[in-house]
Amino acid sequence: MAKVTCAISGITYTTSYLDTLTVPHTEGMVHPIFAVQRQSLYKLYTQHCKGQLSPTDSYLLFLAFFHSSGQVTWRYPSVLNPNDSHTQTVIENNFSSLIRVLEQSDLISHPSFKQPSFAVYHENSDLKHLPNWILSWEKNINYFYSYKSSQDDLDKLQKLENKLSYHILSGESPAKYAGVIANWACRAGEFPESVAVLYKETIKNCFSKAKMFNTSLTLLKEIKEHIELNIEVGSIHFHTLYEVINEGISSHNDYLGSSDIGYTLLPTLDSDAGESMQRGVAELATVIAAAPDKPPVSTDYSSSLAFLRARLAYKVAQQAVKAKLLLEEEEAKQIAKDDRDETIQSILDEEEDGIIEDSLQELSSYNSDDLEGL
Repeated sequence: MAKVTCAISGITYTTSYLDTLTVPHTEGMVHPIFAVQRQSLYKLYTQHCKGQLSPTDSYLLFLAFFHSSGQVTWRYPSVLNPNDSHTQTVIENNFSSLIRVLEQSDLISHPSFKQPSFAVYHENSDLKHLPNWILSWEKNINYFYSYKSSQDDLDKLQKLENKLSYHILSGESPAKYAGVIANWACRAGEFPESVAVLYKETIKNCFSKAKMFNTSLTLLKEIKEHIELNIEVGSIHFHTLYEVINEGISSHNDYLGSSDIGYTLLPTLDSDAGESMQRGVAELATVIAAAPDKPPVSTDYSSSLAFLRARLAYKVAQQAVKAKLLLEEEEAKQIAKDDRDETIQSILDEEEDGIIEDSLQELSSYNSDDLEGL
């Protein structure tokens, strides 16, 4: 029988006929197992797991799976001894991870995906680097999925930007496409997963005064700060988003129709106290003047928002009337007190004048000699 040394496994096997023929590994002949499709190899792997294969059979099967990757070039056959305990340890420690990485590689059909290739020479024919080669394939798969995910995110962001650009350039009001703005902001600003939904919903509602009335001003400022820190300034997309957030803040403060006084209907104070206070007082007076004379009834208004505004304005107007009455009462009391004090003072002044006049008359009744005696 002819003797053939496998160019991959280094094992010498025999074939029928030509008994005197000897084929060295340099001729490139390989064992038939290396020509078997991987699907057929799985049947043998099942037998390996059950301990039904000999050490040499398991060794050939392991190298067959390794060779099936298509990423290994054999310049020199493996020098491992199938019956050596070290070889058996290498097989058992790496067999399952090898099959796993091969299956994961097969699942990726993207044309840009390619696994690293390796060559076996005489210097590394002991395959001591084989675990590292398997690990490099695993890392390459993870990197591909990570890159693909990032690329997918960029593609989705670009699609959102294109859609947002269309709306902006069309001249539509941002209120009509606030949802598109919110989705773009979420991707461009990388909203934290824990608050992404809350941030998006808040941005969508920025044009609803009723919803902004129930939205914390702290939350609006938190979103605005996150946007300023995480989205590049200068694009029309950022400018539009910024306008929407400011609209939400304005809607929160302007619930009753005033720009600064807020839904409390009280004038605001800031560092520019003088002008701001005057403007707030003037706006408060406007709200009070427009308030209904009687308690509002919900059926008289077209919406709950209008009814709530009227009810708040009515309450503030009534408080203002009470305050005015108290002020007038205090002023009346002060006037009465001033009148009383003035009367008492005039009486005292008159009495003092009378005493002085009597004293002068008494002095005039004395003659000069009497005065000298005094």
